[in-house]
Amino acid sequence: MKAYNRPLLILLLFFTGITFSKELIIADVDKDGVNDTIKYDRKNSMLILKLSSNNFKAIKSKRIDYVGSASGIELTKNGFKFYNNQMREGYTCQFRFDKKTNKVQLIGMDRFNDGNAQHDGSGESSVNLLTNKYIGNWNYFDLKNKKLVKIAQIEESLIIPKTYLEGFSEKQPEYYRERCDALYIKYKPKKWIATCR
Repeated sequence: MKAYNRPLLILLLFFTGITFSKELIIADVDKDGVNDTIKYDRKNSMLILKLSSNNFKAIKSKRIDYVGSASGIELTKNGFKFYNNQMREGYTCQFRFDKKTNKVQLIGMDRFNDGNAQHDGSGESSVNLLTNKYIGNWNYFDLKNKKLVKIAQIEESLIIPKTYLEGFSEKQPEYYRERCDALYIKYKPKKWIATCR
């Protein structure tokens, strides 16, 4: 590409809203017609948002510990998401601008787990934090019949305290993982547990 075309391309991308990488997004998050900046600061392990409706003042999350190399941010239909994938498991957190509070709220999470070598404990789940509805689809390995068995879909209420970007850290996804694991154990057939003791 010739050098004199670059400024025009950059200007075009800026006004259309685009994800430049998994660490920077320029898009109209607060829906006021002016683009905002979402940054995943990998060095300091935090999310930084600059909203036009907030005079582009930096809004920072808390430090997000235990972040893998396969992590970043992506634009969504109603906002953006932060994802953190490890070797055999990972999670995604969805954020949306709330006009009533003029803040960016954590509105949902989902996670996956590949389980152990036999895929025991594998599956995925999601929680809508606006309705507190949890849906889980998990599997366990039947040792007796030596096969992977799908547990009936789990639908429960799961409440996670309302969280805005400035209060977000690894605590919310970690709490979600703990509750998710507890629900897996609750719904795993007791007969299977008894045969493993």
